[in-house]
Amino acid sequence: MVSCNERRDGKPELGEIIQINIATDESSILTRNNFPAIPFNPHGFDLQTINGIPYLFVINHYRDAASTNSVIQFKINSSNLEFIKEYKNELLISPNDLTVLPNGSFYFSNDKNSSNILELLTNPNAGSVGFCDGHSTWKKVDSLIGFPNGLYNENNKLYLATSRNHALYAYEMNADGTLQNKSTLSTINGMDNLTNFGDELLVSVHPDEVKFALLSYIPTIKSPSITYAINKQTGKSRIVFNDDGKLISGSSTALIIGDDLYLAQVFDNFLLKVHDY
Repeated sequence: MVSCNERRDGKPELGEIIQINIATDESSILTRNNFPAIPFNPHGFDLQTINGIPYLFVINHYRDAASTNSVIQFKINSSNLEFIKEYKNELLISPNDLTVLPNGSFYFSNDKNSSNILELLTNPNAGSVGFCDGHSTWKKVDSLIGFPNGLYNENNKLYLATSRNHALYAYEMNADGTLQNKSTLSTINGMDNLTNFGDELLVSVHPDEVKFALLSYIPTIKSPSITYAINKQTGKSRIVFNDDGKLISGSSTALIIGDDLYLAQVFDNFLLKVHDY
């Protein structure tokens, strides 16, 4: 699945979840059943099986005057997404990504402390991590982070990639959602999303922050992309993919399936598939 949303001004609005058949490379929109009359501008998402049922949890931005954000829960059916619930809370300030636990609770990253983009310049370490128990309990569980981004959880550990904090953090998760024993697993800067790869985490990195920032306004900018694999225990890293921006500009997510590396991106309308990477 791919979260698709138009991010450049002047372009037609597009907010969809796309599925890709990896055997044929064909893509199609996943229809949303029983979806309420609200805007749908998806950002980060996570898949989780809860009580034997597969669900998709998606960060949603309204893009309204109130800067409303929410998390949408869908049941994953064979040919569509069935709306289950919308989660809304004042702690969903500027949500970027989320990771869901098998009990339906989830953590989410706020990349800044308001909807104002200027805060990234004036208050660059105002990001935070929030927690929802899947019902009515919400809490902030870490703060003062420089642009927290991708999240992943496994074996009672939470991993958080940051774009401007020179850190991939690892935490131990408590039963009540709080975090403890925070450590820095890697000091690579410019990290985006995290995906699982056995004993390692795959992370897409924007090594040139200036070019990546300009890419939002100048489509012809070539923003370099590096994909690292980082060991979950030792933090040892290796480069899986490195491009100066000519093949893909501003790569945001990496996924390995078999012998193929798939790379998503922030602004343009294609995924890059690298065979025998």
